[in-house]
Amino acid sequence: MALEQIVYRALVASTSEKFAKEIGSLLTQSAFQNDYVTNAGEARRRLQERAYDFVIVNAPLRDEFGTRLCIDSSAKSGTIAVIFAAADIYEEITQKTAPYGVFIIRKPSSQQTIQQAISLLISAREKIRAIEKKAGKAENKLEEIRIVNKAKWFLIENEDMSENEAHKYIEKLAMDSGITKKQASQIIIDRY
Repeated sequence: MALEQIVYRALVASTSEKFAKEIGSLLTQSAFQNDYVTNAGEARRRLQERAYDFVIVNAPLRDEFGTRLCIDSSAKSGTIAVIFAAADIYEEITQKTAPYGVFIIRKPSSQQTIQQAISLLISAREKIRAIEKKAGKAENKLEEIRIVNKAKWFLIENEDMSENEAHKYIEKLAMDSGITKKQASQIIIDRY
């Protein structure tokens, strides 16, 4: 059985067409779909239109340096932001952006360094994906608990059941109807 290949969406912001082509060729080798922009304003419009796994900024951009774009992008759930900064301002950019989870790469960088960075970014993205999946499951479970509890309280208030009786009633309704406890609870809530 073949593993499903994940395709990553990357937004590359750079005023340098050469940088965009070079990074694009490296990303394409790693199953990326890339969009290119030359300024932060266009990048923000694209970020509103669709979700990206990665935002890669070659600083400075035409309309801003790019640190704010990276910080804002990093705040989006699941998006990893990367800024390429000149060696002479690398430390300053690191202090501004690292606390927000932005990755900083010193430029100029060799192709090998960039390829290694891409591998690390992919690993970080997959770790975030796993955390998001766990968080989603926990949220669904909490939602189910809230709905079941709400249904139990309706039964307690309106049918003079104990909490244990209400719980058993919901379980029986779910089992008899071939539905989940959440669905059975929603039927009870809708009834009252």
